[in-house]
Amino acid sequence: MFNCLKMTLKIDIAYAINAFLYTLRTLPIFKDLLTEDIYKSKSIKNILTILSLFLSILRLLTFRFFYFLLIYELSKFLSPKSISETFIHLYFIFTIIGLFINNGLLNTSIKKYLSIILFNMNAKKYLQSNLLLRLFLSFILNSIFFILFSKFLNLSYLICLLLVLFSLTARIIGESLNIMYYKKFNYIWYNNTSLYLLVLGVFLGLTLLPLIKITTSNSIIILSTIISLPLSIISLIYLNKINDYRLIFKRLNNKNTVMNKENAKAYSRQAMFEVKEKDKNISAKKLKGKKGYDLFNTIFFERHKEILSRSSKNYALVIGIIYIVIVSLVLSNIVNIEKSISNFLLNRIGWFVIIMYFINRGAIITQAMFFNCDHSMLTYNFYKEPKVLLNLFKKRLVTLIKVNLLPAIVIAFGNTILLSIVTDATILEYLTSSMFIIVLSIFFSVHYLVIYYLLQPFNKDMEIKKPSYSIVSLITYIASYKISGITTSTITFSIIGSILTIIYMVVALILVYKKAPQTFKLN
Repeated sequence: MFNCLKMTLKIDIAYAINAFLYTLRTLPIFKDLLTEDIYKSKSIKNILTILSLFLSILRLLTFRFFYFLLIYELSKFLSPKSISETFIHLYFIFTIIGLFINNGLLNTSIKKYLSIILFNMNAKKYLQSNLLLRLFLSFILNSIFFILFSKFLNLSYLICLLLVLFSLTARIIGESLNIMYYKKFNYIWYNNTSLYLLVLGVFLGLTLLPLIKITTSNSIIILSTIISLPLSIISLIYLNKINDYRLIFKRLNNKNTVMNKENAKAYSRQAMFEVKEKDKNISAKKLKGKKGYDLFNTIFFERHKEILSRSSKNYALVIGIIYIVIVSLVLSNIVNIEKSISNFLLNRIGWFVIIMYFINRGAIITQAMFFNCDHSMLTYNFYKEPKVLLNLFKKRLVTLIKVNLLPAIVIAFGNTILLSIVTDATILEYLTSSMFIIVLSIFFSVHYLVIYYLLQPFNKDMEIKKPSYSIVSLITYIASYKISGITTSTITFSIIGSILTIIYMVVALILVYKKAPQTFKLN
């Protein structure tokens, strides 16, 4: 097993060195200085080997540091008065999320293709050696940064050690569950969008519990670690008994998906927006009485239910479950959270800006529009005519708003129920709170469609080629994050926020009407 690990590391380093040298030779300044003989130079390769190992270690340390820093910053944001407890809570929840999404054994990579497929290494030994290496590195890195962060967070060393052990056991359990799922259904579980979003949504929702003064207790961490230890041993036995790893790797790590990166990206994007067979047949009732652009738009959205309206329904379902749990906790008096919820709803409603930013489907819908419609239609001159563009824009905007309103209505309804239970809110507070959530949903629907028409960033392979689109998207996120931190009364924030939002939407729509015929084109 250790010989196998040594060999895979050699392959990985050799690939990295030769790729680096090849990249250098493509640069004009080095093109004539570096000849093909450089690949034969042992001294240069020894230097680059040391450099490669150093950079790999530095990269691992940097990524893990920023992971811990992110948890720390989120802890300060969610609960400034109890950062230590929130830090432990977030790390625990993120570890459980990692159990589902960190399936390193099934991920495709050039390293796996070279080692198992091309060089015919023993797949089982490869699995064991690489899993052992990743667990060892994870243990060392988590231990280092827990020691560092525990100094100024006053974390218990015992709890830190238990969390490090829980991280290792969760990784092993997650790997076995992912392979178990793949062997049963013949596809990786996160390709099941509905299930993936449901699981991710539930656990991301749990990360918000510190807002209402609920965190993971030490007893839960101790119990979870004790339970996970025997489960991880059973998982290791299961992983060791599997003898068809080579077949699994051959299915997942074929030449097209690994070596041909451009095609691999195109295939993955095509799979993301692929029209499902069950959605190709549209009910006649849906099309009755529709003509022109209305008919064109209806056919598009009906065929994309899977990634549009259904995903919106999944978000609404997860949000509804979260509100049901919170209402149940309040009514049962298990924990005293009424004051925290009251303060949050009456003074920190701005936090819903970042929530609506993440759940809005505008970005993914505009990508689907381009990939399955506009990238073909824009080759026709009639499709670029102002009248056609603007009429279709209006139809799309109405549909997009309808798709995004469902989770927004659930949030508005949930907030209203909570306000009635934990506060003596006035009618104006009820109205402004609900109005602000609805206006926010409409705002993000308008915003994503407007920047799509004004900046149209995609090329034929769905790659973003205009930096302006990325910059606007980044500004949108930063603005949403900063606004979320504003603490003021719900009435003041909702009224001012709604007025500014409406002004922005009016200006944006005017810009679309004036500029979209010139900006909405193929790159």
